[in-house]
Amino acid sequence: MIAAAWDRVKSAVRSDPIGQDVGLRRVGLRLAAQTVGLVLVMLVVLEVVVYIITQRAQLGSLETTLQQRSSPPASWVRNVLHLGGSSPGGTSFPNGGGQGYGGPRGPGGPPPGPNPDQTPSDASTVYVNAALHIQHHDGALGSAILDTQALTNSIKSGTAHCCDVRRYRNQDYLVYTAPLRAQGRVLGAAQSSISEKQYEDTMSTLRGALLIVALLGLLGSGGVSLALVQRALRPIRIAVQRQRDFVADAAHELRTPLAIQRTVGEVGLAGDSVESSEATVEQMLAENKHLTRLVDDLSLLARADSHAVSITPARMNLSSLVQDTASELEPLAEERGAHLTADVGAEIWVAGDVTRLRQLLLVLLDNALRFTPPGGTVRVRLQDGGGRAQLQVADSGPGIDPVDLPRIFDRFYRADKARAGEGSGLGLSIAKWIVDAHGGHIQAANAAPHGAVFTAILPAARHVRTT
Repeated sequence: MIAAAWDRVKSAVRSDPIGQDVGLRRVGLRLAAQTVGLVLVMLVVLEVVVYIITQRAQLGSLETTLQQRSSPPASWVRNVLHLGGSSPGGTSFPNGGGQGYGGPRGPGGPPPGPNPDQTPSDASTVYVNAALHIQHHDGALGSAILDTQALTNSIKSGTAHCCDVRRYRNQDYLVYTAPLRAQGRVLGAAQSSISEKQYEDTMSTLRGALLIVALLGLLGSGGVSLALVQRALRPIRIAVQRQRDFVADAAHELRTPLAIQRTVGEVGLAGDSVESSEATVEQMLAENKHLTRLVDDLSLLARADSHAVSITPARMNLSSLVQDTASELEPLAEERGAHLTADVGAEIWVAGDVTRLRQLLLVLLDNALRFTPPGGTVRVRLQDGGGRAQLQVADSGPGIDPVDLPRIFDRFYRADKARAGEGSGLGLSIAKWIVDAHGGHIQAANAAPHGAVFTAILPAARHVRTT
């Protein structure tokens, strides 16, 4: 049963996306097995404690019952045992009837016999004098003495003896023997016995219940541990997959300019004119520039992932930075046939890294200019949004497909062909990292009737979190 359940757990792990990686699958199975083993150990310890406590409670209850039945009042002992087994004046035995020490006896009357209404599970008691002659008995066993040696030892030593197990008529009985005293003298002994069948049945039922609980706990912990392992490993799987995608995309991006450089170089070697050689060198330098920028971006993101890049915040006038950066890019906008406008609120201060925030502006503005058609407009706007600086860059290009919006900031992610350009696909990822590092957030949306809008929210100087 346990083996089958564990096979189902392993099958589930293999079918999970995590299981697509052999290393992660092994880690998952190992973690699940360790969790199940720990839960099993805890269950076993708890059940052992419960079993021992219950066992002692049951035995303690039986021993208490036997002790009570073996301790009659001293007056009863003196009248019955000292006078040779008679009860003058019709003195009745304690507790009366078969449930106590017996019913009333007349002088010289025979001891009562077994009570047919009692069951073997009820306690039985035999009272003997110093000569081991039975003076009285009650209970289901009648006059049966189960441990003669214990009676002899108890009379001689004057001490009680608890508790032996004696077999009688295919049943185990717990036997308790105690001396009977009157006026400081040991006049005899009482031996009480009770069947252990009810106790054994109770403990057997408890063992079965504890076993079922252990099995259910084992199966339940297996399922829970599997779910927890899947949940715990999911971020790792995602990180591993992202790393693989990052490496694959980086290799693809690096392969393209390298292939172009090789092709151009081979063509240049085949040429025999100075003009062709110059064109070859210029094209190779352009590809080298693109390749250098790509490597720089990759290096920045890799160091950011490992927290090797630090942000150095300082109180700065973001309004001045946005205005100056927009002015610097106006010639580039004119060269591309676009119109760049800036609507900047005065004296908006933040605590930020000037170099990184300028890089953020360059990424957003360059991205907007790249996808704005000739004659279009790029608008940059900065305003105070209630203790937060709201930076917005909008273009009049084709906009972003709604399908691409959730992944627009992913590394190397390319949107639809309408927004495809010569970029590496890392600029927006760098922009998001810069905003996140300053304790803000950035989002992309489409403007009406067309165009894309990127909005970065940065905390004001007194709210900025440093990293």
